[in-house]
Amino acid sequence: MSKLVLIPSDGPSERELAEIEAAVRAGVVADYLTALRSGNALDQLAAEYLAAQIDQSTPDGPRLLDELAGLTQPAAA
Repeated sequence: MSKLVLIPSDGPSERELAEIEAAVRAGVVADYLTALRSGNALDQLAAEYLAAQIDQSTPDGPRLLDELAGLTQPAAA
């Protein structure tokens, strides 16, 4: 489960923002993998929805939905 992070009133530094974003993305991936392994379609859809929201809010960053899709694809030879 994700932790709440207090952000100082003067705002987080670039490094802190990167760490927060990486933690959120890792949490979504972990939740997605857990849902896949347990066969819980509702949790899988929830993780995909959250990934889509993250992708929409960061259009210039790496796409989390693509990362999730890559987890279910066989490795290329």
